[in-house]
Amino acid sequence: MEKQELRKLAITRLQKIADSEQRQIQVELILDKFFQSNLWKDASSIGVTMATQFEFPTSLLIQRAFEAGKKVAVPKSLPKGKLEFHWVGPDTAFATTKFGVEEPTIEAIAEPDELDLLIVPGLVYKRSGYRVGFGGGYYDRYLANYHGKTCSLVFAEQLMEGWQTETFDQQIQQLFLA
Repeated sequence: MEKQELRKLAITRLQKIADSEQRQIQVELILDKFFQSNLWKDASSIGVTMATQFEFPTSLLIQRAFEAGKKVAVPKSLPKGKLEFHWVGPDTAFATTKFGVEEPTIEAIAEPDELDLLIVPGLVYKRSGYRVGFGGGYYDRYLANYHGKTCSLVFAEQLMEGWQTETFDQQIQQLFLA
């Protein structure tokens, strides 16, 4: 299956469970596993996106990070498919992009080597840690030069094995599943 078809299928699956009890159960199970992990416990700084409506919700994770005294950085998309993370706080203002993604309005750059853990979003995952994102290549480019820890928070509906990885696809170190 081509990546574009995989994206459409994943979005359909995620929209189908958007308001379901099953989704909420998965969120709780995945977050429990994540918060008990050494990845979470050992990280003093985390890079994470502000999730869109059908993605894995990150607001609770971000709130918990602030409560735990962890530094949090949220990405901004730049021209030529680049990402740049910016430090945020509980009172940071955000603006919604044309893609429907919330990005911080402040300019407080978090360099890649300042982030202990990057929580990588995606639409489709293989158990081996490869992922299909939204198609811009932003995260694959960023991950190519990132040397910290990586993980993804993945709904069961996002696991699909029947697709080919490409040379530029970056492997995520750990997937948290329900």
